[in-house]
Amino acid sequence: MDLDSRTEMQIRVLSESRNRTILDVLDEADGALYVEELADRIVSRDVTVVSSATYDSEIHQTCIALHHERLPKLATVDLVEYDRDANLVTPRSSAAPDVEWQDGAELADIVTHLSSSCEGDESEIGVLRGRESIIEYECRLSDEAEEELFTMYVSTALFEDECVRRARAAHGRGVTIYVGSQNEAVREVSREHLPEATVWEPQLDWLNTPTYPRIGRLVIVDRRTVVLAVLEESPSEATPPEETALVASGVDNPLVILVRELLGPRLDHLDYQSDEFRSELPFEDN
Repeated sequence: MDLDSRTEMQIRVLSESRNRTILDVLDEADGALYVEELADRIVSRDVTVVSSATYDSEIHQTCIALHHERLPKLATVDLVEYDRDANLVTPRSSAAPDVEWQDGAELADIVTHLSSSCEGDESEIGVLRGRESIIEYECRLSDEAEEELFTMYVSTALFEDECVRRARAAHGRGVTIYVGSQNEAVREVSREHLPEATVWEPQLDWLNTPTYPRIGRLVIVDRRTVVLAVLEESPSEATPPEETALVASGVDNPLVILVRELLGPRLDHLDYQSDEFRSELPFEDN
């Protein structure tokens, strides 16, 4: 699935949370705003109780950033219209990129044609369907990991024995292993079978949703290859949920960039969020 250059640029711009906030504020305003109005609404979201001098300073700094950086960048990729002379910002009703929706059957076999090293066009995003295929692909990536294997699961049903075995083998090659889950059972399995891994509890809002469809698993290998799987609600308790994954490879791939941005500093500070580290803090209950 190829993305045109305009869409890729929009995805890059929207990977920055401040730019998304700007569009959210404009959308809520349902019309044009002067830069000063936009800055005031942005600052009011971020600041709780401060002195009037501090608040005015924040608005001033935000106006400067909007005028010289944020708004020109958003205007360049057609997400807003910015009249620099009038200092007026207008949301573009056609800001959302045109997506060519395709029948899922046409995309189902994309990933089977990826090379064994998972190297290909860094603008492509593949679709992989079915839990067995996704687990097989995840295991292959674990075998190819060189530095870091980062995983997140919502349940032990997704954390297959083979995934654990491949992760353990990766650690034997010197790969750093991270396992995150809000499910205590997953963390217990990880501590038992992957004692060398950093085990942690993610706080990401998009992993908290109890409704379907929902994110089921996330795998990042060497910060350049991503598997992001979505679960569909099961028709019955006896039937496991259907699983579909987006896969992408390359440091400049839009999906890889977006996932790295969503995770933010967690990728660099996971050791400080692990169960083991927190249990050793003097103010934690052991």
